[in-house]
Amino acid sequence: MRLVVLSVLIGLVAGNGGHDLDGNVLPGLAPQELVMTTPGHLGDRPASIPYWSEMDEKSRGPAPYMPPENWQYNTSSKPQNGKINVHIVPHSHDDVGWQDTVDAYFSTEVMYIYDTLLERLEENADRKFIAVELGFFARWWYEMPESKKERMATLIKNGQLEFINGGWAMHDEACPSFIEMADNTLRGHQFIQKYFQKQPRGTWQIDPFGHTATQAWLLSYEAGMPSLFWGRMDWQDRQMRYNATKDPLKGFEWLWQGSQSNPEAIIFAGNLYGQGSGGYATWFSFDGTEDQVQDDPKMKDYNVDQWVDKVVQDALDQYHHSLTEHQIWAAGGDFNYQNSDHWFNNLDKLIHYVNLNGTVNLFYSTPTIYTDSKLQNPNTNYQLRTDDIMPLADDAHDYWTGFYTSRPALKRQVRKSTNLLATARLLEAYTNITLDQVENILKNTGQQRPAPRVGDGFTDGLEGAVSLATHHDAMSGTERQSVTDDYELRMAEQAIVAETGISLAIKYIAQVEEDLAHCNCNGAPQFTCSNASICAATVNASDGFTVYAWNSLALSRTEVLRIPVSGSSWSCVDEKKEELQTQLLSLDNRTLSIPQLYLNSFNMTQSQIDQALAQLANKADYVLAVKVQLPPVGLASISCSPQSMRLELSTSNVLAQKIKSEERVISNGKYELTVNETSKRITKLKNIVSGIETRFDISWGWYNSSVGGCTDYGNGYNANLTLPPCSDQKSGAYIFRPNSSELYGFDPSFEPTLEIIDTGDLVTEIRQQVSSFASHIIRLYADESLIEVEWTAGSIPIDTPWFDPVAYDTNTSKPLPNNWGKEVILKFSTGLLTDAKFSVDSNAREMIERVRDKRGPTYPDPYLISEPIAGNYYPSTYIAALYDENASFSVALDAAAGVSSIQDGALEVMVHRRIQDDDSRGVQEPLNETQCGCNDINAGPGQMGEYGHEGDGGCECQGLTVRGTMWLALDTPINTNATRRQHALRLNSMPTLAFTNSPNSPSINLSTIATALPPNVQLTTLTNNYAAWNDGAWILRLSHLYQIDEHPTLSQVASIDLTELFAVSPFKIMQATETTLTANQPNPRDSFQFPIVNISAMQVRTFLAWFE
Repeated sequence: MRLVVLSVLIGLVAGNGGHDLDGNVLPGLAPQELVMTTPGHLGDRPASIPYWSEMDEKSRGPAPYMPPENWQYNTSSKPQNGKINVHIVPHSHDDVGWQDTVDAYFSTEVMYIYDTLLERLEENADRKFIAVELGFFARWWYEMPESKKERMATLIKNGQLEFINGGWAMHDEACPSFIEMADNTLRGHQFIQKYFQKQPRGTWQIDPFGHTATQAWLLSYEAGMPSLFWGRMDWQDRQMRYNATKDPLKGFEWLWQGSQSNPEAIIFAGNLYGQGSGGYATWFSFDGTEDQVQDDPKMKDYNVDQWVDKVVQDALDQYHHSLTEHQIWAAGGDFNYQNSDHWFNNLDKLIHYVNLNGTVNLFYSTPTIYTDSKLQNPNTNYQLRTDDIMPLADDAHDYWTGFYTSRPALKRQVRKSTNLLATARLLEAYTNITLDQVENILKNTGQQRPAPRVGDGFTDGLEGAVSLATHHDAMSGTERQSVTDDYELRMAEQAIVAETGISLAIKYIAQVEEDLAHCNCNGAPQFTCSNASICAATVNASDGFTVYAWNSLALSRTEVLRIPVSGSSWSCVDEKKEELQTQLLSLDNRTLSIPQLYLNSFNMTQSQIDQALAQLANKADYVLAVKVQLPPVGLASISCSPQSMRLELSTSNVLAQKIKSEERVISNGKYELTVNETSKRITKLKNIVSGIETRFDISWGWYNSSVGGCTDYGNGYNANLTLPPCSDQKSGAYIFRPNSSELYGFDPSFEPTLEIIDTGDLVTEIRQQVSSFASHIIRLYADESLIEVEWTAGSIPIDTPWFDPVAYDTNTSKPLPNNWGKEVILKFSTGLLTDAKFSVDSNAREMIERVRDKRGPTYPDPYLISEPIAGNYYPSTYIAALYDENASFSVALDAAAGVSSIQDGALEVMVHRRIQDDDSRGVQEPLNETQCGCNDINAGPGQMGEYGHEGDGGCECQGLTVRGTMWLALDTPINTNATRRQHALRLNSMPTLAFTNSPNSPSINLSTIATALPPNVQLTTLTNNYAAWNDGAWILRLSHLYQIDEHPTLSQVASIDLTELFAVSPFKIMQATETTLTANQPNPRDSFQFPIVNISAMQVRTFLAWFE
């Protein structure tokens, strides 16, 4: 719900993770971050032998190492038993956007990496390189002449250039759902399959900020990649393993069993060693002109003996902190190998001379070769880890838990786009609407910028844009504002392409002649955001309209659609002309104000501002709530018309009116909420069916972002389990660090409001506003076993004038504004006896129990928590829950967020952040978003929005306002376990709506499948986008919704007959074969015999399926 604007690129911005375009270290980078990308260098160790160049020239004799006669270096070594084997893995970590956009990075840096690699790899068949981010490689591939493509294909065939990971981007692991992660990996793997028929065999997640169990068992093991390597891990965990002298804790590698439900999914995993502190650099770098290997004794700078001594010492050092004789050296860094001569010429020499020395064995390798070597000895005692690498901390006060919420609008756009993509894929496959048909409609509407195409369908562009946005510096919210704008614009552009295809498909299915419109925020958001009750297609339809609602779920469902309208009397009918249950609700002032927040008033006169605000004003009067029944994987129409008789709408029981009692009970037949109208708070929640009840409250608060200082541990912490309290670490896009554990309230001059809207029998609303920038609406739908909370956060103020000044101008002694960063949370307080426990999902897969101030069983015990708030935050993608022996309370989320339980019985969700400082992790700008998408346009690095000076560069705009939805449930633990999965599934797969401007458009109610799926199975993917090189097969995915022991019946194996599910043409299945997750190879554990699929707890099963 944020205006997407064209990004304004900043000239000569920093070009990579640790350095700018000129190779200089980024200013202000935290030491912990420098470790990630800073390699060792010659001279960083004391000499263990006398160096020939430092001896007396008259008595030193011949050089210890002489160049070969023909200057041909021997680089042919392979792993050898009985020696320390050093696997040199040349690589470049290439962000598909961070400080610059993906296109800018490609044209200025990445293109030259593959150009120079081509020639250097051809020179020596021993040389190797791993390609990771296919979003970049595909750009290079499509811009090259056939002669270069043929040469590169030969290198790939020979294994010199090996695809590792192979996703379109190196996706984040905290924020995407497993669907988004799988689609990102699918896209890259299908590109590889299309052109090279190769299957990546390893996962290379070297830069994401923590690692989930789902990444291990699903995105690695089930994708045919049995290894996983990364660069970052928790500092206490790493320190424990570095100091260990015995197995299985010795070293940074282990076996990882990421799923309780699928225990056979075990991979080899670990943190790259770096120089002992992790990171994805190694003991040296040859990316620049320094530290070259000089082996000509006639030259004054002869140093090959120093290099051999250094490499041997480095290898021995790493050997003492490793299991087995094999070790991996990640020879590269951010955007390295743009002139790969430097790297390979020096590496050739090192390999040649170190092997002549004979102490260690050095050779070119890949993660695949390394993993095979590590697992050769079955007697190696690796630790079996069953927990995850979340959250990440790289020092005592540096918890990477802020990005779980950073840029919440972008996170929502990814989730909404994923749902739109699911709809578009199904309709594309069902109708065979082509990309040519869609582009013919859009050819005169402006430039579209699809990602490099992989498949043939009109959905391919949206898939590419969403995949790009899963990048670990994209939906994580850790990129610059201009880059965020670029991701958002790409998704919005490609969503419009998908919507056009959806419209064509609906017109074909329902025989509609009128044009169809959409209100999914992909056009101008101030006119097309139905979640903010803005939809010109319905508000301007004075004669009525028809809604076409597509349900992508393979189950029948009842939903209440909320449609903005003008006029106070409406009625709706279904395809049988039977009247539907409806209710009109007046728009609240908060919602009415949202479109006007998009105004950038820079250099505007007051008259111009007034005129612009009038143009932006929402033209809707009401929201029309309509209860509809939708068929599984199907389309239904709803016809709505204005009525001649004006209905007298009850306003509500407003608090300004006299009330007879201070408490009021609101019920929908399933739940009761008790409202105290004096305190304007919710006080109790009761499940009427089960009788479970608890004290209950929904409240807001905010943490003050730290700018460095000392953490107050309070009286509740054992001094022996805490670390020194002071640090200069600030809160920022990556890091969450509050300046205290206090949860602050709001301006006391603001009078909170509570309003109960009960104008009909369909839904009751409780509207609460606690400050100018924090409000929510609680909705109880009749006979629904859920409570909806629609929250709105923003514009978060920069100043905090309700606090006394804390700083004064040194010249005038006048008080300075309290320009404080604010981390805003929505809190649910219950009476459950949770004993410091709560649970969150792992990428919408298994629920993981979290315990306050503790970590999983393979972490150091005790684990020292040095940030009592930030250190207890975890990522949640779909679900968070509280529980005790008798009851469970769950919250289903519509986008990723940071979640914690700081007090027993309470669950808090961080919904928004606005921060005035940078956290020194390289992005070089504060997280300070505005509603109109600008933030000091044309200001230099480090000045964007800093300290609230938003008008300095052409931006005078409100801070970003975000709206989201959560579904709550309270019940017995078993019942909550059942409903929370259904709630999350429905909430994140809401019907896709399209509108005509006539109530007389053709009616329809059609299911495209013959029968619904069982309630514990989801139709996750069905796409024909890649059929061209898969022998005409479509990709079909089914996923089990429940984990083992989550529910006595719903966790059981589900059996599906594909011929009964897909029995009607064009969705009539003829044959299927099971594959790995990304459909690029047969599943080696295939027990599938067409047409019966038996799917067990948490499984995701993928098929190549042929349809009639």
